[in-house]
Amino acid sequence: MAVQDPGADGALAKNALRLRAFVRSRVRTDADADDISQETYARVLARSRGGPLKDPVAYAFRVALNLLSDKGRAGARGGEEEIADDMASADPSPFEVLDMKQRADLYARALRAMPRLRREVFILRQSADLGYAQIAARLGISVEAAQKHFSRAVIDVRRAMDTERAL
Repeated sequence: MAVQDPGADGALAKNALRLRAFVRSRVRTDADADDISQETYARVLARSRGGPLKDPVAYAFRVALNLLSDKGRAGARGGEEEIADDMASADPSPFEVLDMKQRADLYARALRAMPRLRREVFILRQSADLGYAQIAARLGISVEAAQKHFSRAVIDVRRAMDTERAL
């Protein structure tokens, strides 16, 4: 029996509202958003049983886009409901691409500005999804120090994002 990737389940749980909002912005009803979100979770979790996913959240968003696209094709063939007019393409708009690129650049600058240890703790916690005890053991610091560095890193990133938005 294949074991489900525990990272996928946690990552989906942390991003459930974001994924639901993303889907809801592209369909006409809450019921459609619920159906597509639920189907997305089911497919991602089923896929994670075959082995760990590199980025379960990105995979979930791609699955959701594919389901939205399938729904759009079904509507064009005379399916039960039409898809929203603004769902012409599953690709992000040029403005969304630019916004994502600017955010990524800002995020990268905030990370580069951090002290090395703070940055390492933040990356291990966010990207590798390690617990504080694991981070502390890996870096040779106390659990409390790992927590302190992570909380300060979050403040640094938020401050950088808020400063940029204020400009």
